[in-house]
Amino acid sequence: MKNKTNTEGQKFDLHSHTVYSKHWFWGMDALNTPRQMVKAAIKKGMNGLAITDHQTVKGSLVAKSFAKRCKDFIVVTGSEIRTFSGDVVALGIKEDVPDDLSLAETIERIHNLGGIAVAAHPFAKFIVRKCVGYEAKRLDAIEVFNAGSCKGFQNKKAMEYANNLNKPKTAGSDAHCMRDAGRAGIICNARTQDDILDCILKKRCSIFGEYTPYRDLAYLSIMKFSRSLKNRI
Repeated sequence: MKNKTNTEGQKFDLHSHTVYSKHWFWGMDALNTPRQMVKAAIKKGMNGLAITDHQTVKGSLVAKSFAKRCKDFIVVTGSEIRTFSGDVVALGIKEDVPDDLSLAETIERIHNLGGIAVAAHPFAKFIVRKCVGYEAKRLDAIEVFNAGSCKGFQNKKAMEYANNLNKPKTAGSDAHCMRDAGRAGIICNARTQDDILDCILKKRCSIFGEYTPYRDLAYLSIMKFSRSLKNRI
């Protein structure tokens, strides 16, 4: 399935992970380094990439430093934060926001750091994680297309909800390995990170995306399991 509403402007994948993302079971929740993710995004024709590792901005800062040598490529700094209500992607921050705060306090801290708060995959279903669901109305923007979603109705519901509220929209690959970087994002005219955030808030962007193939999701699980097994031996 592909969702592409505009071909003009630059492409920015606004949700991805690197080895700086930690997981209670896997150890590292992604396969590749910030440098590898940036290089993969460039190779796929992206003009920018948001590194939004779980609980830390370190991966995005490393990626931003590397991207200085990559002409006209923008790394959006940020992280994915776990709140009592569900996951929030913070775009544009350069300092960590703690997990397990209320949604309101998390949003306030993101704003104080100069960023915007995005409802990550708001209607996804996880076994041990909450998603913000209808609380997405309280955030600055709603992620309406997440390429890693295994069920299309979750993205459809997010899109319908955002449209009903007339909320700003974002999209991203949610890539946990470089082969999936750039599968989804926004299209807008931007030269800087601030331009991208401004385009989101002013709704001057469109969404593109295709779902991550099941074979890639299986590959990711196998590789993470194999790596975690080696670390336990």
